[in-house]
Amino acid sequence: MADRYAFTDRVRTINRYKTLAEMEEGCDRVRKASWWGRVARFDESTQPPFYDVEIAGIAKLFNTTQEQVRAMITEEWFGVAPAKASSRVKRMAPQIDSLRENDFALVESILNRLAPQQSTEGWEPRSAP
Repeated sequence: MADRYAFTDRVRTINRYKTLAEMEEGCDRVRKASWWGRVARFDESTQPPFYDVEIAGIAKLFNTTQEQVRAMITEEWFGVAPAKASSRVKRMAPQIDSLRENDFALVESILNRLAPQQSTEGWEPRSAP
């Protein structure tokens, strides 16, 4: 799993510039400040959100889609990951999937232009630590 704790990492990132009370407000009060604090401290007894209204509020706070929030929850709490991808890729995937075909082709060509060349030349496996 590429980013097993993406949900907690996102909470901790937001908590750098928002208080727990502001996080409670930012998710339309679907989760209390105390819950956000437990997530930020990685309290393993913390139960995941379940209801659609909770997911919607958290997506609002995280500034992402409800599908992405669900994916982060299932990966972190249940260990189920759809595919290995970084949190950056996961965050952008819903927007990319919603593009019209010609817009997708444009994004794909930009990514192909900017990405480093994928080559196995000179590749060696990492040595064991």
